[in-house]
Amino acid sequence: MKLHDRCQKVTGMIRVIRDAGIYPYFRPISRSWGTEVECAGKRLVMIGSNDYLGLSHDARVKEASAQAIYRMGTGPGGSRFLSGNMVLHQTLEERLAAFVGKKRAVLHVTGFSTNLGALGCLLTPSDYVLCDRENHASIFAGLGGTKRMGTFAHNDAPSAARKIASEMGKPDFDGQVLLITEGIFSMSGDVAVMDELAELKKQYPDMLLYLDDAHGLGVLGANGRGTAEHFGVTEQTDFIMGTFSKAFASIGGFVASDHTDVLDYIQHQSRTQIFSAALPAACTTAALTCIDILEAEPERVERLRANTRRMRQGYKDIGLRFSESIAPIIPITIGSDEKAFMFAQELFERGIFALPAIYPAVPRGQALIRTACMSTHEDRQMDFVLEVMDEMARKYRIRIQDQDGDQPEGEGAQASSTIPGARSSQSLL
Repeated sequence: MKLHDRCQKVTGMIRVIRDAGIYPYFRPISRSWGTEVECAGKRLVMIGSNDYLGLSHDARVKEASAQAIYRMGTGPGGSRFLSGNMVLHQTLEERLAAFVGKKRAVLHVTGFSTNLGALGCLLTPSDYVLCDRENHASIFAGLGGTKRMGTFAHNDAPSAARKIASEMGKPDFDGQVLLITEGIFSMSGDVAVMDELAELKKQYPDMLLYLDDAHGLGVLGANGRGTAEHFGVTEQTDFIMGTFSKAFASIGGFVASDHTDVLDYIQHQSRTQIFSAALPAACTTAALTCIDILEAEPERVERLRANTRRMRQGYKDIGLRFSESIAPIIPITIGSDEKAFMFAQELFERGIFALPAIYPAVPRGQALIRTACMSTHEDRQMDFVLEVMDEMARKYRIRIQDQDGDQPEGEGAQASSTIPGARSSQSLL
């Protein structure tokens, strides 16, 4: 099949949605105040951002980033392997390692490239990798060449244990077992059962545990130190991966560990590390400044948690269907893809920026609107969102009482992906 023909299924769907006037993606934002944005001449409350702590608009972060540009320029001029390595990079690695409770960390230029590079160079065909079935697409991309890979039922440690026992019981198995989970799952907002997964190391002491804490860093744990710290299992977690594009108000990623020899190996073998330009000084400094603020102002994390509790209670009072969690990610179950597109479009028209997720990112018929809280959301903004959501929930019949009345028993449950690596390049259409 020719390239043009292969693209037709997706592009045809895009045209239909655009022609209907309900295409919600790639909206160009012309200005941002953090909790509010300007888009198509409208000022909207942003309720779909991963900037959980609102630090991307903190004056101290912006000033430090600006000064870094004047001191080091706008770009690094090469990869860290060659001419792009800065003292700033090494300082950030040291601060990150200490922040998450590990001996060392290695930077990459994005979170996606961290998983792609680290996992891509660590594993051999003899190793067995076990993933939570809802893990992020970057994890599955990093495991692209892995021959022995399995998934376990979402947040189900007994399911993982059975898979490990089955694989290790095979007579030809002589590799490494690596179990990978997210800390906070980016689509559902579920928090990993890290305490139960870490407990498996008692039964399988050679198992390595890899935590993708992109959405947990800055959100869970003391001072936002992450999911492993939240559960008290930092020592049992062999690798902690994180990003700066969420709570750390920048872009970039890292992997931290007490296995310093393995991190040496990653630094010299990760293709996305060696063949990518280094993280610019402004981005590096922004992340460093965010660590300073987090360590000095734990109340910022507490404010995020308070806002999250308030919005979750508000949604509950309205009667919306969403997952029970402590995470600031709160996905609202809508139903059909078409209804989710229409719902998102009306939210936009009424002054709220939030986007839908549809199949295959979620099961068919369980499309959702993904909302997320920020510590800098003001009471008036949250009140406005809840008021609009209440009116629209009744109009679109998305309250639990409406959905349970419209659907056979067992349908309309909390939306969560059942497809390994579903959040890929085709996850929205």
